[in-house]
Amino acid sequence: MAKAEDVDADVSNTTRSAKYSGPVYFYPFCFADRSDWILYGIGTFTAIVSGGCFPVLDLLYGIWTTAIVQGDSVSFLRNKTNLVAGICMGIGVLQCAVTCVFLCCFSIASSRMTDRLRREYLSSVIHQDAEFFERVGPGEVGTRMLKDIGSVRSGVGEKLSILIWSMSTLVVALIMAFVRSARLAGVVFSIIPFSFILFALVSGLSSKAESRLLVVEGQAGTLLEQILSSVRVVQSFAAETFLAKKYDAYLQQLQKLAKWRSIVRGLELGVSNCVTCLIYIWYGSRLVVGDNLEVGIMFTVFWNIFNALFSIVAILPHVLAIKDSIKITARLLEDIERVPKIDICRTDGDKLWGDEKANAEIALRNVTFSYPSRPDHKSLDGVDLIFEGGKVTALVGASGSGKSTIASLLLRYYDPSAEDGQVLLADRDIRSLNLSWLRSQTSLVSQEPQLFTTSIFENVAYGLTGTPFELPSDFSAPEHATRLNDVRGRVERALRQAQAWEFVCNLPEGMDTRVSGARTGVLSGGQRQRIAAARALIRRPKILLLDEGTSALDSETEQKLMAAIHEEQEKTGMTTILIAHRLSSIQNADRIIVMSNGRVVEHGAYAELIALGGVFSGLVKHQISAAQPVEEKDTLNASSRELFHQPTPEFAKSRPNSGASTASLQAQDLLERGALGGKKPDALTTRFIKLLARSGGWIMGGIFGGICVGAAYPICAWLIGFVIQTFAIQDDNNRLLSEARRWAMWFLILAIIDAISSAAAGFFLSAGADRIDRRLKLVALSSILKQEIGFFDREENASGALTAALAAQTNNVTVAIGLIWQQLISAVANFIGTAVLGIVLSWRLSLVGLSPVPFILAAAYFNIVYIEKYERQVQKPLEEASGFASENVDSIKTVAALGREEAVMQQFDKSASKYIAKVRDLAVAAVGFGVGVGSFLTLSAMVMWWGTALYTRGKISLQNLYACFDAIIITGYAASRLFTFIPDWAKMVHGFRRVCEWEDRHPEVAALKLVKPESEALKDIEGEIVFDVCTLKYASRPKPAITDMSFTIKAGQSVAFCGPSGGGKSSIISMISRFYDPSTGTILLDGRDIRSIPLNEYRSYIALVSQDAVLYEGTFRENITLGETSITQEQLEKACRDASILEFIQSLPQGFDTNVGFKGSQMSGGQKQRICIARALLRNPRILLLDEATSALDAESERSVKEALEHASIGRTTISIAHRLSTIQGADVIHVIEDGRIIESGSHAQLVALDGRYVDVSDCSFDHNYEGLENVNRDGCE
Repeated sequence: MAKAEDVDADVSNTTRSAKYSGPVYFYPFCFADRSDWILYGIGTFTAIVSGGCFPVLDLLYGIWTTAIVQGDSVSFLRNKTNLVAGICMGIGVLQCAVTCVFLCCFSIASSRMTDRLRREYLSSVIHQDAEFFERVGPGEVGTRMLKDIGSVRSGVGEKLSILIWSMSTLVVALIMAFVRSARLAGVVFSIIPFSFILFALVSGLSSKAESRLLVVEGQAGTLLEQILSSVRVVQSFAAETFLAKKYDAYLQQLQKLAKWRSIVRGLELGVSNCVTCLIYIWYGSRLVVGDNLEVGIMFTVFWNIFNALFSIVAILPHVLAIKDSIKITARLLEDIERVPKIDICRTDGDKLWGDEKANAEIALRNVTFSYPSRPDHKSLDGVDLIFEGGKVTALVGASGSGKSTIASLLLRYYDPSAEDGQVLLADRDIRSLNLSWLRSQTSLVSQEPQLFTTSIFENVAYGLTGTPFELPSDFSAPEHATRLNDVRGRVERALRQAQAWEFVCNLPEGMDTRVSGARTGVLSGGQRQRIAAARALIRRPKILLLDEGTSALDSETEQKLMAAIHEEQEKTGMTTILIAHRLSSIQNADRIIVMSNGRVVEHGAYAELIALGGVFSGLVKHQISAAQPVEEKDTLNASSRELFHQPTPEFAKSRPNSGASTASLQAQDLLERGALGGKKPDALTTRFIKLLARSGGWIMGGIFGGICVGAAYPICAWLIGFVIQTFAIQDDNNRLLSEARRWAMWFLILAIIDAISSAAAGFFLSAGADRIDRRLKLVALSSILKQEIGFFDREENASGALTAALAAQTNNVTVAIGLIWQQLISAVANFIGTAVLGIVLSWRLSLVGLSPVPFILAAAYFNIVYIEKYERQVQKPLEEASGFASENVDSIKTVAALGREEAVMQQFDKSASKYIAKVRDLAVAAVGFGVGVGSFLTLSAMVMWWGTALYTRGKISLQNLYACFDAIIITGYAASRLFTFIPDWAKMVHGFRRVCEWEDRHPEVAALKLVKPESEALKDIEGEIVFDVCTLKYASRPKPAITDMSFTIKAGQSVAFCGPSGGGKSSIISMISRFYDPSTGTILLDGRDIRSIPLNEYRSYIALVSQDAVLYEGTFRENITLGETSITQEQLEKACRDASILEFIQSLPQGFDTNVGFKGSQMSGGQKQRICIARALLRNPRILLLDEATSALDAESERSVKEALEHASIGRTTISIAHRLSTIQGADVIHVIEDGRIIESGSHAQLVALDGRYVDVSDCSFDHNYEGLENVNRDGCE
């Protein structure tokens, strides 16, 4: 036998620190391949060429200025200008071409590279252990996959290309400046390192806040996924506001952290612009002291340095984006490099047997275990037990006694530490065994089975993962036809074994019917459990774990399934472990182990434990007592027997006008829906302006600051005109110096105003953007949560995809506002100021200089349109990939148990390969970008040529010529730089449109809509419910789930529905909850159509406890109250006491303020369900809906909760769905549902006497199957 210390690996260091070594700045390029580097090489070369074209204009400008100021002949001046303009025009065409190339290269390379990063991240996450997922949820993974990696794609794509492009301008400009005048350029160059140092110091201040911001962002994403994946609970408890506030609490944290970032970014912009303005001060000081340089050389150096500093300012948002992408990549690499303590990727370890019949005996030796998130609470305490090979062993006990923890240890979701015992398989410590092999020998069916969003066939075939019959990822290929047929045969046999074949055949496409992996699917809990059972049986495992795996099945189906399992066990000799509360599931077990408080208190055969008269005997007494048949009080005759078999109760025939009433309501409903749907929403631009207006004075302050920054440029050009005029003075040095001092003073004032305005604009816009981000997220969440359940049933609206899309789309809007808008506002103010200045100084020159503007705007429009189109093509598959990742992370224990980690990645690769964005759209967008950028040099050539013509004709003065020229050129330069932000603008438009689509969508079940307005509000609800010839059809299934159903539930009556799983029971609950409205027919509450009652008001009378126990990130108090602030501590404790959960909560270190963890993952199913029952009882509803509400409870807990529910039912209408006889036998009326119809109705006694389907589907024969129970009955079962 292997010793624990020999196999307990050293896992203290859980990261592969050596995997990605090197400077942090190269982290995003860890996943680039040779093709990517070639694309980056071509892109870098063309970006350098394109960026180097701008400083050439400065050289040409100096030559042109020298020619004009020196007063050469008109013909010489015109020839010189023609040459300069021609060169400038040619360089513009070259720049247009190379710009298109570098934009395409960087975009394609970044997409390819981040696709690998996304895959590597998912691969690492999907291979992590359970401890990792105690802190990382599916929402966080989805957000990382879509939003964060999308930011990396942008950072190492267009942002990096623009950085290189701008740096090329910077370097070439400096080289030209030093070539023309090394002394003058050296003086100015000293300012540039100073600006970089200031930039680095200011940026360093935000690093800590940025890191914390990423963590909080991930937590917000996880909560968001929890909300969207449990929308039925959210809507039924009207918890939208509470959960939105809880989500908003994270958003407020983000806003506070982002406020510091806003201050830092405002300083960054202010510092950079201040440095830019210092060039003006320097230039004025040079005028004061005088200089013997040529005027043309002096202006070439001036514009070179100005160009360089302008580049620094222009690249600032791109540098910030690249910096963010580096931080994000570093954060992702932490998860990618993490080595799990229980590593499925390890190939070492022993494999005990092959395919031969094996004796898979399992033993726990003195095992003590606490979950990592709750180290002070022992889930197992010194457990010693044996599961005999080839036998059926049952684990029973109260909820939270440690049964499911044992299953988790057997599957190695967790390991006990070396000193806390061993788990043995065939006398070998399972830590010494190959983990993949171990899990391939085991199949698990849990109480809440996780299906995947694909066909039923594939869901079942996933059970073959790791076997020779594993379904290939491309199973539809012709070469796999033989294997496919074989697998389909195996799937059919497994579905028959699991008693699922009949209902699967009734689905629209049989085995090929797609199902939703989310909790919003239309399959019932029993149907999902049977599919999961088929998935477990198909692999013919050596070890079968049923963790409440039949809790949602009716008695008849359960018995058949258990018989099939027993037959399989006899054939294969598999070791079967049953964890159950329903003792009818375990009565034939070879051995029963009784757990209590993490310890084994009893073990033995059933008869032995009964004779012992201990804990197990007490559990049996409770269930037999509940299952005792009620004495017959009514005499059944033939006519009454016929009554019980009628599919539609007789009372429905006495409502001749009900159909007309229904029709009129439906017509009015359709008209009202049409009016709502036909209303045209405000134009996107108008709505965007309204959104900005709601941000208070933040955006207005940013806009004002941006206008001031933009207005500084035409003023600067106007001042330069005076400076040029001053340099033309050649006979009065005193006058020249006096004028120079005056203009230098104006430059100083302008510099101070520009720096303050720039800092204010950066701060206000960033802070305003963070507030808009919060508002947009809340609007989007609110809009999504008000949709009908059918909306969430659609595959494209899976919770993971919605979570990632909501985070990414709103982020696209706010990033553009926070970083891009200052440039946009400044450019617009610059353009308007230039146009006004030009028209005032020389309308002739301005008309020609501004004439290409419509052409430039058209290029910008095409750029935006095609970039947005390209982004849409990229975004859709990315959202689907994020949804896929979230779904698999949400089902991570199922993925691990099936050993599907590699199969998940193959499926991800196959899905990703289908979507290839059209490079043509990217190329068209790049042409638009190139035309916009290249037009700047073309515009400069036109202004030079026409300006010279006007000057030589005496139509414009020297001062006005340069004022107009510089203003137009500065505007053109700013506009060309503005093109670099068009991708961000396109993403913003796409993101805002997506949010508006969510907001504009009118749900089919509207929260505030009245189908038929009533004159009086509801008063004193009694709780009578009438179904009047109701039919329900799901959109995804043509066959009705409910057909022409009519019945009445009297006020205060207790009514139960039972029948085979998938018969329509949960659909009745869904219609009463108004998750779906009947396709035809009417549902009445106290005589009123429920559609005439505002939805929130209607649901306030109802409380639902479903078979899927849903908990949210937060404390026990928050999960039970769900935002009800008027609840006292006494009321809270009473509800928990009635739900038999108070003692457990008070035993925790922080009591009600203890965090439940991610979806309550550290609690048993019974504990979670009791919390949900307490949540419902606390509401004191008029109508109580119980959909298998006690299926996960042990017998003792069920009895106490049942008593509480019976007490709570007094004076209110109670509707129950259950398979346990103990749950439904006390109901006033029991309806048996099959194939969407009522086939039997009556009391328990009447239905038992009838000896029909009720006896088959319920466990009413439970007590008759035991021998030697006379003593038990005499001991108190009566």
